[in-house]
Amino acid sequence: MRNTTKLTTCAIFSAVICVVTTFISVPAPSVGNVNIGDIFILCAAWMLGPYGAISAGIGACLADLFSGYAIYAPATLVIKFLMAIACYYLYIEFFKLTKWQLFSRAFSAFVAEIVMVLGYFLYESALYGIEVAFASAPYNLTQGAICMLVGTAAGFFLLKNKTIKQFSKEFLS
Repeated sequence: MRNTTKLTTCAIFSAVICVVTTFISVPAPSVGNVNIGDIFILCAAWMLGPYGAISAGIGACLADLFSGYAIYAPATLVIKFLMAIACYYLYIEFFKLTKWQLFSRAFSAFVAEIVMVLGYFLYESALYGIEVAFASAPYNLTQGAICMLVGTAAGFFLLKNKTIKQFSKEFLS
């Protein structure tokens, strides 16, 4: 696959992640917001591999900038990148061991969402103090649980599509 196609695909995923995160979100009572952007981050990780991590970091970071949460943008760039990297590599490793796609996706999504919760907990602890970090943790956990469940199902059905599956294989080769 040509580099232009890879770059374009990453840009499209970044844009989708940014738009979904920006417009389908609810401000949390403590700090930040709760959104469903992680669903698309998980799918990007499974479909695009390490390139999906770039899309995840950039798309979510831009969403923070556009939503008025610029103070979170640097942390989001790193956290979402690490989240997608963990998701992709755990999926690959567990799929090699189990050959169960759904289990592998669910486990990798679970760990990715734990990375997100811990990342924001550490960032908010440094920024606002541990009390505020504990106050916002339930919202991050809720977001993570919803996105893990919906993302696992979406990824499972998306990659059942022969065209998408073939594109993903070509993309990662």
